[in-house]
Amino acid sequence: MNSQLIQQGRAAYRAGDFSAAAQMLSAAKTPSEIMGEADHLRGNALMHLGMYAEAAEAYAAALNDGTYGKRGALLTNRGKALAAVGDYTTAAQAFSAATQDASYATPFKAYLGLGNALFQSGDFANAGTAFRQAAIDGANPAPAAALGELGRCFIKLGRPADAVETYRTAIDFAGPRDDSRALNAGMGEALSAAGRPSEALDAFNTATADGIYQLTPEQADELARVQDSLAALSAQTAMATAPAPAMDAPAVDPLDPAGQTGQFMPDPSDTGFFTLSESEMVQQDRKEAKVRRRHRHTGLKVFLVLLLLIVLAAGGLGFAYTRGFGFPSQESVLTDLFQAAGDGDTAKAESYLATNLSEDAKSMIISSIPQGATASIEGMDQSMTETAAKVKVSLSKGGEQEYEVKFVRSDNHIGWAVSSLDIDFSAADNQ
Repeated sequence: MNSQLIQQGRAAYRAGDFSAAAQMLSAAKTPSEIMGEADHLRGNALMHLGMYAEAAEAYAAALNDGTYGKRGALLTNRGKALAAVGDYTTAAQAFSAATQDASYATPFKAYLGLGNALFQSGDFANAGTAFRQAAIDGANPAPAAALGELGRCFIKLGRPADAVETYRTAIDFAGPRDDSRALNAGMGEALSAAGRPSEALDAFNTATADGIYQLTPEQADELARVQDSLAALSAQTAMATAPAPAMDAPAVDPLDPAGQTGQFMPDPSDTGFFTLSESEMVQQDRKEAKVRRRHRHTGLKVFLVLLLLIVLAAGGLGFAYTRGFGFPSQESVLTDLFQAAGDGDTAKAESYLATNLSEDAKSMIISSIPQGATASIEGMDQSMTETAAKVKVSLSKGGEQEYEVKFVRSDNHIGWAVSSLDIDFSAADNQ
């Protein structure tokens, strides 16, 4: 057992160099030697590298160390690795065994993995039971995601009404770790299955409103069916309410065929026009003057309509502001921050940070950004002045890391600035 290589492997793993970590930890011991910690960390590094079959073997080796413990975490990670290579049956066995470990602090992770493995195997009823267990686990910081998966099971089981209620509850419980866009897209599927296309369209539009969330192929197909259904319904309604064609063509003034004046020249055969008394002609002049005044008010009406549109637009902007929209957006600020930090442009990177942060805090955030990494927002909990986001970072040397990022309004109160950036170590079982 080479303790120096193990120490170097740990350091490489913390630095995000998963390839070096896996090599060092593998070289630190022979296959016959038992050391649960080294094999556990090696399995995590291999998972980051996408070498799932090798990771499953590493976790199996770690399980041979009875003194190491952490059986629930190892079984859960082994289940994830097996599911990644498509062995859902063996993965389900590993996840199920993990739920039996009374010392495992986060059994909801095992239930989530079990639900996914059973769902992929077509066992939607038992998958739903597993997702329900994950949702009610008090240690689960994001129960809404588990509820969303339970909603998917209800749809597959032909219970769209239950799916709608489940998604409604999930959206109500959604927090910073949850992707409310995905939940609304799922709600759209459930409402469509329940025969409520208009509400389904609203849910799909809510999911894609900010342009970040991309519908899955199944959801895109469901949206197309919803739109076709509403179009057919609209056509039927139009045909049912269309007015009957007029029997007689309306009179047209030959001197005003386009009807510009809204008045008609009198017919010469109408002798009454030519025999009006003076008082009657005065009365008719007054009526015609009123008509002319009404026409002169057209400009005022146009002005009032434009004013109303401006007020509505301002109201829409105000509503968007209260829901957390801004320019630049959170996604834009995060991308530019990682780009500037990767380029070594500290001054530019600091321009994307909240101005009330101390110099030490700013330096710590910038130094914690890996070189050459790219970031994308996976989910946000937005409010008028603050936003908490779950961010996935792709590292330059391979693998991914999740972060928790908080944003506050910038000094101009329109855009956003980063106020904190922390690695989310709960994304994998590293205990």
